[in-house]
Amino acid sequence: MITPPLMEVPLLDCIQNKPDVEAPLRQLRRERLQDRGGDVYISPRAKASLRATEDFDLTTKVQEFLASDRKVFLLLGDSGAGKSTFNRALEINLWENYDKISGRIPLFIHLPAIEKPELELIAERLRRVNFTESQILELKLHREFILICDGYDESQQTRNLYMSNHFNQPGEWRAQMVISCRTEYNGVDYKHCFEPSDRNSSGKVELFQEAIISPFDKDQIQAYVEQYVSLKMTSWSSEGYQQAFKQIPNMQDLVKNPFLLKLALEVLPRLLSNDDKYSTARVTRIELYDEFVAQWIERGKKRLTEMELSSRDKLAFKQLSDSGLQQRGITYLKGLVTAIYDNQSGNPVVNYSEHQDRTTWKEAFFSERDGSHLLREMIPLTRNGDQYRFIHKSLLEYGLALAVFGPSKHNEDTEAMPSVSRRGSTSSIFSFESPSPTEWTATTDEQPLLDSPLGKRSLVGEPSILQFLTERVQQEAVFKVQLHSVIERSKSDKTVRIAAANAITILVRAGVQFIGADLRNIKIPRADLSFGMFDSAQLEGADLRKANLRNIWMRQANLRGAQMKGVQFGELPFLQEDDKVVCCMYSPDGKTYAAGLFNGNISLYETSNWDRIQTLKGHSCRVTSLSFSATGDRIASGSKDKTVRLWDVNTGECVHTLQGHSRAVNSVMYSPKGDRIASGSEDKT
Repeated sequence: MITPPLMEVPLLDCIQNKPDVEAPLRQLRRERLQDRGGDVYISPRAKASLRATEDFDLTTKVQEFLASDRKVFLLLGDSGAGKSTFNRALEINLWENYDKISGRIPLFIHLPAIEKPELELIAERLRRVNFTESQILELKLHREFILICDGYDESQQTRNLYMSNHFNQPGEWRAQMVISCRTEYNGVDYKHCFEPSDRNSSGKVELFQEAIISPFDKDQIQAYVEQYVSLKMTSWSSEGYQQAFKQIPNMQDLVKNPFLLKLALEVLPRLLSNDDKYSTARVTRIELYDEFVAQWIERGKKRLTEMELSSRDKLAFKQLSDSGLQQRGITYLKGLVTAIYDNQSGNPVVNYSEHQDRTTWKEAFFSERDGSHLLREMIPLTRNGDQYRFIHKSLLEYGLALAVFGPSKHNEDTEAMPSVSRRGSTSSIFSFESPSPTEWTATTDEQPLLDSPLGKRSLVGEPSILQFLTERVQQEAVFKVQLHSVIERSKSDKTVRIAAANAITILVRAGVQFIGADLRNIKIPRADLSFGMFDSAQLEGADLRKANLRNIWMRQANLRGAQMKGVQFGELPFLQEDDKVVCCMYSPDGKTYAAGLFNGNISLYETSNWDRIQTLKGHSCRVTSLSFSATGDRIASGSKDKTVRLWDVNTGECVHTLQGHSRAVNSVMYSPKGDRIASGSEDKT
């Protein structure tokens, strides 16, 4: 495409001293179009919601949105579904047609790269592409924008950016917003983070729209493969790839995800030889990432070999090569990812200034000294000015999983993980003197895991990382053994409770069953045990505070003395009684639970840990009804033995026995003030 020549600033604008904005806009347009890249692109399809059955062309739907009065279009999708790729393609299309859309300015914004997106979203992005303050003000007052906001989840936002930036309010920026976010990042009530509320609207116009990217179908996969083969000149044909996808178990499900499809196309020719029987091959998501990263580092190593290096870099490269360049690259990647999670909570964009960051953790990874910059060139990291980030967020998550436990080919000879002091250091952590290797042998020694991110931070809320580690359990028997060892150690060492909660969460996700397991005194607060198998498990004294026990199987599990404050139940725990439970009731404050039994006894439980605190004995027949007083210190019970009894909850004593009914008492109830009791009987009184 021929870019139109720069036009002169209108004479009237010069006289009025108005800043020229058209020249920098044309420059921005030129740069963005030049940066489009040559990757394969297949237009995605999407649905209106997760439960919707019909899908539609996403590009058409977004174009309809841009032609409407709606203000926010939320684009949801799983990791690797193609949200960023679509956003970039949308920006290119809008810039190509910039002169045809009444001058609305498309602005692609990678949200993690913006320091305060909740306050100065547009202005900060414009500053980064060299607009002056006067030009920014001119654009704010006189132009409209189409904002393409990428990576809401990566920026770890909780604010409604449309509302916090006051878009489309008097005197504020005028804009429509397309914003993308991972599906799993959102809770049930996620829409309040995105829905606009325009006080200038009559209320009749719907301002919000959303779509969820659908997995690739067979036609999209085939079209992608054909484009890829044509562009990349691969050793495999399109037919060869399609045959592998059909014959390798579960492969067709994997490649419905566009990013996994891209990885598969790159690594399958190396992962599988022509002699392999596809039907017996097993390829998982984590194996695709293992091979992709290994190939990337290998290509980086080859590129460095072919480069004309300075004498200092030649020496550094030789020292790195002598100590194992491939493994140095892996170690660098794990160290960088761990530091990103430790120091900026996983925000994928690292801003590095050689002058400002000399004493921070960033110096060890991004300085030009000691050869670390050579290692940086070997990993899948991109740079834009002073900003660094992995080419895809999932590679950052994979890196943290790798830092917990890698494949056997890594663990056999990987150096100990480098560490960075909390206060930072001006020296490189990548000393060229080879350290003694960590012993990763088939052992129950759990210390390597405790020293890894598994022992330092909760991974329970990181579904992508957990998926990688779940597949690693199924791949590496040693990892499974060591996770069990971490849980066992938590029985006597409360300092490993974070690691233990992570460990049991991973094992449950991997399908490991704990039926009849001795889990007494384990400490796993905040663990996710949902859908786990814990029938007949011994959980006496276990620390289960704030654990997720939804849809868990716990028949005949022993929970005596377990700490269960804040536990999330889809179903209450199974409490074993001596006889049939006829009736039950909670105290007004919810701290006590009473169960009336067929044998006439009443069991009282403390709901914080489900310990039985009292057994009230006195009725000669089954208990038919229970009622707590307003203060919760008394309980009334009715029985088939024709009596009503009043009990002291604290002492377990029967303080009154009320007689008078000639037949069974069916119901009892305290008055709201607690000074009266009503009873109903089969004798009709």
